[in-house]
Amino acid sequence: MRSSRNLLSTLCVVAWIALAAPGSVIAQDEGDSVQIASPPRALTDFELTDHLGQARKLSNFQGAPLLVFFGFANCPDVCPSTLNELRMLKQSPQREIRRVQVAFISVDGDRDTPARLQAYLEPISRSFVGLTGSPAVVRRIAAQFSAVFFKGAADKNRTYQVQHTSQIYLVNAQGKLAATFKNATNEQIRAAIADVSGE
Repeated sequence: MRSSRNLLSTLCVVAWIALAAPGSVIAQDEGDSVQIASPPRALTDFELTDHLGQARKLSNFQGAPLLVFFGFANCPDVCPSTLNELRMLKQSPQREIRRVQVAFISVDGDRDTPARLQAYLEPISRSFVGLTGSPAVVRRIAAQFSAVFFKGAADKNRTYQVQHTSQIYLVNAQGKLAATFKNATNEQIRAAIADVSGE
């Protein structure tokens, strides 16, 4: 029965992607806004290039909570709005919230060079870290978070969009996946971070 449900779910997602307009966010299942991983799930360390052109590993972020979001610089709506929400989240009087790090992992490594990510993120927040790499490498990394993305068909001008999931992921100070947020409010995210920081 479970395999039948999984197959049906996969077929629904594939059908949605086939019909989706370029630049759309991949449809997500209905569910809780905050999904806590209990216990937190171990993540395999990985390395990408940051927006300053330096190699950066997941393990380099250990010591403070990390919010991870997968997106791309040419995203027309979801990415800029989510990043601005994260910027507002960090403007909290709570010390444990201000020390949270934010990593924006590009799902469009063919276009998102370090310089492109720096120019994109700087007006939003200079504290955010952009990470980029080949789509194949990022796809393996995204799989650890259950994130997916697909490159859309190019138009006559050879431009394209990337469909992607829009969850935000909370990695605790020990580098483990602690929570997943789907359309969660900043208040819900703050509460989860406070819980993780108090572990």
